[in-house]
Amino acid sequence: MRFRPLICVAVVLVALPLTVISADHKNNQSEQQQAVLELEQRWLQAEDNPDALESILAGDFIHVLPFGFITKADQIQYLRSHPASDHRTSKHFEELRARIFGTAAVVTGIVVATSADGKTQKTIFTDVFAYRNGRWQAVNAQELPFSEARP
Repeated sequence: MRFRPLICVAVVLVALPLTVISADHKNNQSEQQQAVLELEQRWLQAEDNPDALESILAGDFIHVLPFGFITKADQIQYLRSHPASDHRTSKHFEELRARIFGTAAVVTGIVVATSADGKTQKTIFTDVFAYRNGRWQAVNAQELPFSEARP
């Protein structure tokens, strides 16, 4: 019976660092989520700017579209040869979520684009980011037209 207090102290001493590690992990998760969400916002604002996309998209980036797979080089080349027109479309996110898995992050959400004439188009997407060389970059993107109707 005299060992019971000693065992309790030992359990507390072992558990305390695990609690601190868990809290640090949660804080780091939150910071990483925030960093990825900020990058996603930058990407939305600069999606027609090939110079800005150079740093947002990783060298091995793949964009999955209905007609095939587009690389970073393909996307940058297309944007350089087809500059965006000044069509005054505003865009914002709905239901934006980021999940961190170590050095990978998955972001899902809906882009709402409203044209100057008030028409709205929604696109649902999944983007995947990798943390490499001290920064997050997009490695994969896939999107689909969003429909309010459910089957």
